[in-house]
Amino acid sequence: MERVTFKNEAGLSLVGHFYAAPSKSIVIMTHGFLSNKSSSGRFDRFALKLQQNGYNVLTYDCGGYGESDDTAIHFDKQVTDLQAAKQFSQSLGMERFAYWGHSLGGRLSLTCYQDDIDTMVLTGPVTGAIFYQHVDYFSQEQITQCECNGSMIFYVDDPWRSEIVLDKQMLTDFDTMDQQATLAGVHCPVLIIHGTKGALEQELAQITKQGLNLFPEGSKLIELDGADHGFMEQLDEIETLGLHWLHQKFALQ
Repeated sequence: MERVTFKNEAGLSLVGHFYAAPSKSIVIMTHGFLSNKSSSGRFDRFALKLQQNGYNVLTYDCGGYGESDDTAIHFDKQVTDLQAAKQFSQSLGMERFAYWGHSLGGRLSLTCYQDDIDTMVLTGPVTGAIFYQHVDYFSQEQITQCECNGSMIFYVDDPWRSEIVLDKQMLTDFDTMDQQATLAGVHCPVLIIHGTKGALEQELAQITKQGLNLFPEGSKLIELDGADHGFMEQLDEIETLGLHWLHQKFALQ
């Protein structure tokens, strides 16, 4: 694994981990809300397994997260971050691309689809509008701070930073996702993995089911019984499912 840096269109430095393999096929992994390129260890182990199976992998911190430059986060900024990660991958000589996203990283993956994306693996993805208070707990003090200052601070347990600044726009971003428009722009098979436990994951699964007919042909929804939004007890199963899917849909080049 190699620590790498690259710029987004705003000139911010983004930090990632690149796992090199002897192919020109790469899986770009995008983390969820208030997370980082490790994704609580999920991406570290998945990336190693994919690398061992011949896939290059790039994990990265969106701007304002992890080791990347500071900025107040909102969705459109993170869209440009994933676009920058793909451009960086192309600069490394990669020719075939797959996206792997967790939670909000799943929405980012769907939003950033381009014709050269062969497939996606999404765990607990946000696939439609959801009330921001259902995503994480926002105190009244934070809401007031956001209304007054245009942003709020989250203190996080993160090896690279102590706080993440949330732009007020992010609250609207959760509430206003257009599921039909987003999925209409995706034209590759998508593996969607949801759990059955916990209010957040149950709601996200229901949102996905409501729009399941909008996903491209060849897509598949799998529900893991007893899994909550973190999937920490199901990582072996997700690793196996994801790798099998990639072997079917994303041949090495």
